Formats: sequence, C-alpha cells, structure tokens
Amino acid sequence: MDTILQGLLDMAGVNAAVLFDGSGRLLAHRGKSVYDRALCEQVGGPLARAIDSLQLQHDDWESATAQFADGTLLLRRVDTASAGPCVLALVADSTLNPAFATVAIRVSSNKLKRALDGGGASSSVGSTGQASALGSLPSYPAAAPAGPGGSQVGHPAAASRPVLASSGLSWSRTGGGGVTAADQPSANYLTACARELARHVGPMSKIFVEEAVRRVCPDLPFSLAASRALADELAARIDDEDDRQAFLVALKKSGGK
Repeated sequence: MDTILQGLLDMAGVNAAVLFDGSGRLLAHRGKSVYDRALCEQVGGPLARAIDSLQLQHDDWESATAQFADGTLLLRRVDTASAGPCVLALVADSTLNPAFATVAIRVSSNKLKRALDGGGASSSVGSTGQASALGSLPSYPAAAPAGPGGSQVGHPAAASRPVLASSGLSWSRTGGGGVTAADQPSANYLTACARELARHVGPMSKIFVEEAVRRVCPDLPFSLAASRALADELAARIDDEDDRQAFLVALKKSGGK
C-alpha cells in the first residue's frame, strides 16, 4: 500500500496521500513536510464524521472534492471485503492537475482495494509517479457532477459491500462519541434514523441520534426493543407536526416498534 500511495505523492501538487478505514483510523500514509503520521492521525476522526454527513445525503457516493484556503482535498471511497469501507484522501495545492488527479486516484483506489483484499501481486505502483499510477488504463471523466454545497460527488460502479457498510455509517465506541448496536438490524435502524432525521434537521442528524441513544440506552448497546423510545426522542427535534408524524411513520417502515 505504501508504494501505491507513494505513486500518488509523486504527482505534482500532491502533499499527502492517506488511507483511512470507516472509523477514521489511519491505515497507511505518505506525506511531505508537515504532513507526518501524527498529523494525519488527528484528521481521521473529523474526516470520518464529515463523510458520515455526506453519506446521509448520498448513500452511494464514490468521490468528493473540497476546496480550502491553500488547496484541495480529494476523497475516494474504497469498499473492501477485509477492511470494510475505507477512504483514500489526497491533500493537494493549487499546482495540482485536477483532470490527471481524478484518473490517478481512481486507479490507485482500485489497486488499494486489491491489496487490502489479498491481491498484492497486482496492487503495487511504481515510484516513477504519474505514468506508473495510470498504466494503460482507459481515460475517465475529469470531474464528477457537483453535489450540494459545491462538492463533487461521483456515482460508483456496482459492487458488493461488506455487511456493515451498506450505509457507511458506523455505530461503535471508536471515538467521536459513537454508540454501539446490539446486532445488524439494530445498526440498520440507527442508520435509518439518521437518514430520515437528516431530511428535517440536516447533517447534524447522526450526532442527534448518538445523543438520543445514550439517553435511551445509557449502559447497553442499542437494540430494536428501544426503537420506539428512540424515535420519540428524535421526533422532538422536528418542529413541524406533519413532518414529525411523517418521520415516525418512516421509522416504523424501517423496522421500528
């Protein structure tokens, strides 16, 4: 994996190439100057929460681009059977060639997926930089369609997703105030709560769900037995009565009591 990330780092304008798992844990990184391992580990948690917010609106997101004062952050989803949903991130400055980077990050994410799933023989990228990152693969569009807020959100090819990655929202005590679910149906219900609530309160919905779960099940993993209590807690966040009732009906259809 380090060799693949190094191939991305060798591109003009790239300052760091980083791979995170779904909880924001750093799996591998290559970076210049200040972008050392310690700094990259610090951004994992906030990045995971930002991706959760993105996924509430775009469950099938594949790529995203965000602009900041000194450059660009490019994200690419990497769904693996062994490590679950991961994210490849590139931190770049204004000298980056966006069209080239779009292709390179796509190719490299496929190589990382094969490496994580055990296909190491075909996953290495030479350190010669741009040419080795691309190989002889066909060209792809230079940019994905723009999503809400100006971010660019792509649409993935069909692929089988790991069991707990069907939503991409993680429910565990892995930092950032996460909560645990007793089983897969309970985790699915929490995801439905966050997604339905987001229709009414926006991307803060997952945080509201976590806070409500801690009130409803302070010492236990969340289970569907507490789904009605959780639904009532969350419904109180919605001001409009009609919207509140529509929210409760949607949760019942999602397996709630």
